[in-house]
Amino acid sequence: MGTSKDNLIERITELEGNLMEEQGTLTDERKILKDVKERAKKLLDENRNLKEQLKSKVTYIHETSHLYCSDGEMHIQYGDYDNENWVVYNTDQLFKDLPFIINQVVKENNKMQHYYLNNIVTELKEIDYTILQEEDVSNSKDI
Repeated sequence: MGTSKDNLIERITELEGNLMEEQGTLTDERKILKDVKERAKKLLDENRNLKEQLKSKVTYIHETSHLYCSDGEMHIQYGDYDNENWVVYNTDQLFKDLPFIINQVVKENNKMQHYYLNNIVTELKEIDYTILQEEDVSNSKDI
């Protein structure tokens, strides 16, 4: 499994390859040329966007794999086996930031719990319970 950067580079290469294929297979020149130009513009825009993402300074950490403290620093490991990354956080600053971090994490977690609960309630409302009732009746006849 490659890194996000490798995946983006692979996708860029794939998009460039797709663009070359599109340009090499023109048969009906007027109609196809117009379609290819539109598709090429979309691919180039996506290519540009992917390159910008590659340059991005933001690091998304889905989950951590190792945490420890040493010498006044909190060490946080994330990433997969082939692409280990570390964040080192000064514990004095982390301690000062903890009230805000905890507050925001609790709020975001609460939002997500409500979101999932609402999804569950919505799905439960859409279930046709008459199927279950008919099944109960047929099972009671067997007894």
